[in-house]
Amino acid sequence: MKRFRNLLLVLVGLVGLAVMVSQLVLGKAIARQAQDCVKICDEVPLSTIVKNLVSVVGDVKISNDSDSPIPTRLNGPIRIASSSRDAITTRATLLVTDVFQREVKITLEPSDFVSTTTFTVPQSRLLVIEGWAGFAQMGHVAQFPQVTIKTTGNGNPAGALVFAQPGGGGWFLNDPSWGIKLYADPDSTVEVRFARSNAIGTATMTLTLSGHFIDQ
Repeated sequence: MKRFRNLLLVLVGLVGLAVMVSQLVLGKAIARQAQDCVKICDEVPLSTIVKNLVSVVGDVKISNDSDSPIPTRLNGPIRIASSSRDAITTRATLLVTDVFQREVKITLEPSDFVSTTTFTVPQSRLLVIEGWAGFAQMGHVAQFPQVTIKTTGNGNPAGALVFAQPGGGGWFLNDPSWGIKLYADPDSTVEVRFARSNAIGTATMTLTLSGHFIDQ
């Protein structure tokens, strides 16, 4: 009877030891699996859409092909923390749909001193006018073209004078290249004005505006 009880105690101890060993092995396997789950080992780039502000803790490495880069479009502000020893370089990408070009034409008939033409900026898009160029043909040798561009940026009206230089039997219109940009709010109106000092003859003006849109 005593031998049977000792044998039973030994058997219970072995069972308990086996349970403890199995739980330890299972715990290590689960921990290893958890570590593997946070690692993304895939040669195919992941497409990620980021909205609002995202904070990333730790090191982020982006590998890309210089011959075929992946374009990234950002709406709104972005903060980049970079090391002076290993600085991050960025390059802006302009999509075709963001390019702005528009040609405006104005004709002043005899007795007309001034005329304007307008166009509306698309909704939810900020227009940046970066340059302009054109040509004016006046109705009389004593006439000088007066061309201006008016916009509204952040609710404030602004304007720019188009420079005119004689040549080619008329007047070349251009941007003075001072680095000045005009901004036009979404759904606002851009106005181009053409005027002259007297109303003799017929005068024509063609002006091309160029720039880009920024989504809002």
